[in-house]
Amino acid sequence: MSISYNNITYDKIMIPLRDKLRTEFKGSLPIYFDSQFKDVGTKSLRIFPNSQTLQDRRTMSYINLYDIEMTYYLRTNRDDEKALDQMYKDVTRIETILLENRNGGSIPYFYAGQPTVEHNVDETDLSNILVAKINIPVLYEEVHQTFGRFITSDDKFFVLSDGSFYIVEN
Repeated sequence: MSISYNNITYDKIMIPLRDKLRTEFKGSLPIYFDSQFKDVGTKSLRIFPNSQTLQDRRTMSYINLYDIEMTYYLRTNRDDEKALDQMYKDVTRIETILLENRNGGSIPYFYAGQPTVEHNVDETDLSNILVAKINIPVLYEEVHQTFGRFITSDDKFFVLSDGSFYIVEN
């Protein structure tokens, strides 16, 4: 499979992040990937990539910066103090997990800085739901092989830059 924005973002960044959070919350916090809110229970966490930019191009790799947005939803009455405490507690727990794994840890990437957290975000189309947003800048290095291919006249022999030959059969 060729390298693409989607398979790096989802396979290398979002899935390990989701798995780490699922393990921490032991299934009590539904986590999904989507650009829009989904009603999946009393509380949930939506993970979505906002952007990707090339940070550094190297001989054998490149480093991209991914801006990952996590939105925490808690269905409740907006005036409920216990619900506010629960939201702050869960978001702080998520932030702690991110900080404990910021230098690779058990996930294969690095955070490019502190996550930014906004509590009580007003989403006008959602009623009786508390919302908190967490933005995480993530650096991921994709290592690739650099080699030159030379095709012979019969289009079946390839010589790589290290001198090895590959024969392609139909």
